[in-house]
Amino acid sequence: MPGSRAGAARRPGLLAGGFALLVVVLAGLAQPSPAFAHAALVGSQPPDGATLADPPATLKLTFNEPVSPLVVRLIGPTGEAVTPAVRAENGTLTITPPTLRRGTHVLSWRVISADGHPVGGAVLFSVGAPSASPAVGALDTDPAVMVGIWVARLLIYLGLFVGVGGATFIALIAQARPLPGQAERWIAAAMAGGLVAALLSLGLQGLDALALPLTQFWRPDAWASGLATSYGWTALIAVVALALGLASLRAEKPALIGLCASCALAGAGFALALSGHAATAEPQLLSRLSVFLHGICIAFWVGSLIPLVAIVRERSRGDGELAGFSRLIPIPLAVLIATGAYLAWAQLDRPDALWTTGYGEILSGKLAAVLVLLGLAAANRYVLVPRLEAHRPDAAAPLAASIATESVIALAILGTVALWRFTPPPRALIAAEPTSIHFHGGKVMAQIDVEPVRARGADMRIEVLDGEFHPLVAKGVTIFLSNAAAGIEPVRRDADNRDASNWRIDDLRIPLTGRWTLRVDVLLGDFEKETLEDDVLLPRAP
Repeated sequence: MPGSRAGAARRPGLLAGGFALLVVVLAGLAQPSPAFAHAALVGSQPPDGATLADPPATLKLTFNEPVSPLVVRLIGPTGEAVTPAVRAENGTLTITPPTLRRGTHVLSWRVISADGHPVGGAVLFSVGAPSASPAVGALDTDPAVMVGIWVARLLIYLGLFVGVGGATFIALIAQARPLPGQAERWIAAAMAGGLVAALLSLGLQGLDALALPLTQFWRPDAWASGLATSYGWTALIAVVALALGLASLRAEKPALIGLCASCALAGAGFALALSGHAATAEPQLLSRLSVFLHGICIAFWVGSLIPLVAIVRERSRGDGELAGFSRLIPIPLAVLIATGAYLAWAQLDRPDALWTTGYGEILSGKLAAVLVLLGLAAANRYVLVPRLEAHRPDAAAPLAASIATESVIALAILGTVALWRFTPPPRALIAAEPTSIHFHGGKVMAQIDVEPVRARGADMRIEVLDGEFHPLVAKGVTIFLSNAAAGIEPVRRDADNRDASNWRIDDLRIPLTGRWTLRVDVLLGDFEKETLEDDVLLPRAP
């Protein structure tokens, strides 16, 4: 990059271009979107585990938000699979099956939601009487595809934050002066790698959507499926942003350099705001704007680290860039903290989700690393930078080492955050399908409904009935939950009587999804007790 470019003449182009693109971005973020969260199944017809006397004419899957079907398969009692006709209307999929034979059938489904992430599951039901279930379940993502998605996401982050952020530093802070050493090559390499990864991620997204193995990467329908999701726009805008960032490194005219750099920075934030868990949280305009601002502030901070290390290590260079960065960085950091706090609040439904959910654990790790970064940044600004400005001979090496440490921690944060692609936020987990269980004993029956409730685990409602399905008044109801496979011994909870035959247990914590042994003790009199027990599939209560 030529060193003769005039930095002062470039700022009007940078600021004017940034302002114009910001108006366009805000207009785009303000457009309404029909879906709000990570999709979750909230009901099915027939219900999971139901036994029907006659074959149903249609099957229905109901979700908490509008979805698009990707793969729907119906597996019969002998393992034969068919692809039935599917009609999507808002959050409901209506499936028209062929004539269903007697026995147990599996309806396996996979859909795409507003955040661009595929979700899948399976519903079992029987016609006439249950039979041996076919050896098939939900359509799952190939582990190799998951690794590929994580690597691609990390490379995209490096391109957008390290690359585009570095190009912005050169345009805004360094004012077109060439960076020492290989710094510009590292910045260009980050953007080139991110650009290639963004393109390849479309195919990986399609493989994930269709639950195909990595060996099917070159299938046209996989690429078409990836492009058709909301993530498709994220990948395409990221490609444009990275290309503009590369162009800013090669441009000669100051106005063009500023315009390319500002458009690349805004494009990085825009790409992140088009899909993902955080961007689709309600209210969407505020969430998308927060993601946009969060992204460009991260890019400005992280992208400045490599240039600053190179500048500090060149002791003969002036300290104008370091002083300029020190003056500007408090504003992006304040915006970064404010938007990060809002996004965390929007995604978590309660404080203990930080350590009781996979999403929260990743967020906790990120927050801990960010606190270390902030500590290093404070030490740099108030201790090490003043020493360098005072021209102390021993000041450059500690400052360069501190900034390099920031770079390593930032890389670890980006790798950790890329794991969010596979962990739905707690706000989405609460939309899981309520579980309905029926126990039938000699004298007593129990109808049990388990429903996840935001911020309170789950509520269990128990209706006690006699053998003729009439309400039965009991003196007490106690449940015992155990999971031998997970090494969880029986947990006892006493139900509260609400009225006559209806009992309730609030704030029931189910630590993991799986098959549990549920025992219900119904006290009929002082010396008479009926026990109902069976293995049931229970969802993890968030």
